[in-house]
Amino acid sequence: MKKLLSEQDLQKELAALPDEMTPQRDLWAGIERAIAVREQDKLSTESPVKKVYIPTAWAASLVVAVFVTWVSFSPLTSDQPVNIVQQNDSPLGLVVAMQESFKQTKQTMLVSFGQPKISALPKEIQEELSKLSSAQTTIEKALIEDPSNNDLLNLLRWTQEQELDLLSQLYSPKWQSI
Repeated sequence: MKKLLSEQDLQKELAALPDEMTPQRDLWAGIERAIAVREQDKLSTESPVKKVYIPTAWAASLVVAVFVTWVSFSPLTSDQPVNIVQQNDSPLGLVVAMQESFKQTKQTMLVSFGQPKISALPKEIQEELSKLSSAQTTIEKALIEDPSNNDLLNLLRWTQEQELDLLSQLYSPKWQSI
């Protein structure tokens, strides 16, 4: 059992304690070593070369990746007919340019999917693609008669986008895993 001390006994015990305690061994060597290691770690992690090098390397690799992708998928200018460039001043030239741009985009998309066979798709999808294609043909014929009709131009662009969206949904990795 613990003995309860009175206030006076407690004061006597406190007075009997030494004023200063000394450690059993010298602690300064360990303290100096810890300070030196901490300063060394601080200097090595805050190196300006390291702070600049890593983000620069990431940025450079990103630029290279974007450039390689752009070069890989950019259409070749030698394949484009010269008369399209000359016809772009007229409204009919815009229709021809839209058609060529759509064909190139579609071809690039199909190449990136590994040249899939559209004939291997389900009948419903083939019918949908056929409807979009015939709608584009009909709109293009109407645009020959009225090449400056903005509504027809927007409708042609919309049908082309729908076809490209349908193809990208069909051949995306998400759809193929289902």
